[in-house]
Amino acid sequence: MSPSRILCVALIASSAVACVVDGDGPSRSSTPPSPYKDNTGDPSPAPATPPASGTAPMLVEVDTDQTMSADPGQGVGVFIEYVKGGIWNVWWTCDTAKTQKTCDFNVSMSVAAGKISDVDSSQLEGLTALPTPTRLDASSTTSTQVSGVSFKTNPGAVLTVSASVSGLKDGSFLFFVQNGKVNGGFAGPLTNPLQLQGNIP
Repeated sequence: MSPSRILCVALIASSAVACVVDGDGPSRSSTPPSPYKDNTGDPSPAPATPPASGTAPMLVEVDTDQTMSADPGQGVGVFIEYVKGGIWNVWWTCDTAKTQKTCDFNVSMSVAAGKISDVDSSQLEGLTALPTPTRLDASSTTSTQVSGVSFKTNPGAVLTVSASVSGLKDGSFLFFVQNGKVNGGFAGPLTNPLQLQGNIP
């Protein structure tokens, strides 16, 4: 089976997100929070309302060997992909071409069992990721480029991802492929942090 090509575009000016899986038509449409407090692009001073106290991260199954694509500078998102054998690609884009503002990303990835190894942070353009045996924290100021990291975990490990964009922490910025659709076609709110596991280790 060839990887589904997925296009995700965030339209911050109109506060709409449309993600499309080629051949399957629209699979997700929602209104995400903006990382800006108004159309001027000023950073929002307060984060989104957090989930209720004690809410556990959702665990989602990710289609193995499926990839996504997004136009850098055209939308805000953190994209999470899993490759058979324990390889994760976590990358992000901003909407700078539309807002003329950059996005400050802070992305944390961790495993409860096993370890994180073989970290490739070359897409962070001079910034470094801070890895420990079970956690990887990456930060970047992103504009019209793709930023991200690739790394390896034990095959089948559950990865926990937590991300904030310009201080805003919300599950609507997180994207993955499940059942050939962006976020599995799930229209409800995702937790942030979010736990992910490849459907084929």
